[in-house]
Amino acid sequence: MTDADHAIDAATRAVLIAEASDDQAAQAHALYALALALKGGDRLDESVLMCHLAARAAQAAGAHEFATQAGDAGSELRRFISRGWQYKDKLFALDVVLRAHDQDSTSFALTGSRTDRPREVDARIRLEVQQRSEAVSQKRARELQRREEEEARSGIHIGRMESPTYAELAVGFIALKVLGPFVEAFATKLGEQLGESVGRALGRISLFRWAGWLRHLGVAVPNSRVWTRLELPEDLTEEARLALIDLDPTADEVRGRLLHWDETTKTWK
Repeated sequence: MTDADHAIDAATRAVLIAEASDDQAAQAHALYALALALKGGDRLDESVLMCHLAARAAQAAGAHEFATQAGDAGSELRRFISRGWQYKDKLFALDVVLRAHDQDSTSFALTGSRTDRPREVDARIRLEVQQRSEAVSQKRARELQRREEEEARSGIHIGRMESPTYAELAVGFIALKVLGPFVEAFATKLGEQLGESVGRALGRISLFRWAGWLRHLGVAVPNSRVWTRLELPEDLTEEARLALIDLDPTADEVRGRLLHWDETTKTWK
């Protein structure tokens, strides 16, 4: 794991400890520390969500000044993300134009060698293509400089920004709040199986409702779009919880399947 992963893992554990204490102020500070750790790991969308969760917890604890600080940090980071994607989109578009100009220049040279085009016309067209390419290159250099200045101010590398389909870690915390501490134990075991931090493993876990309002616990299988799902009984016994913790959701016999708790055999199958 990288230093950023270790920091996120430690901050995640601190949040779990704070959640267990029912101390809203402690939760707020732990969530904000996690937001900063996520920001350091370039997981910006999740950092924004943790800032706002921290602000909400601080508000509930009566720590209004800290709530404002956390909320403002999240809002500013969201604005930065928006600007960052604008820089990425602009630079990508300019790179496409430059490649098109290079192709035009090459194509022009090839067709010119096979025709009796006058030298004056040939030189004029070559100059126009070169001037267009230089203008685009200068514009790209200005955009790149502005992006680098933005990165220097924020300490965030825009080039490493990604666009997750959902804020993974926050979804894991929802499962934790509903199902309790055993989800933490499950995430810890899952992280060991996958060679990931607890924070990353927790982000693979989702709780949702399916047909008939049955509760399903879903685990995203690495390097695929597959989910292993478990239909949770209304009375989730201690035996079922322990068996779930020991389950490997990536194993071939359960990978991508919907599992049910068999009270007779005391297994998920």
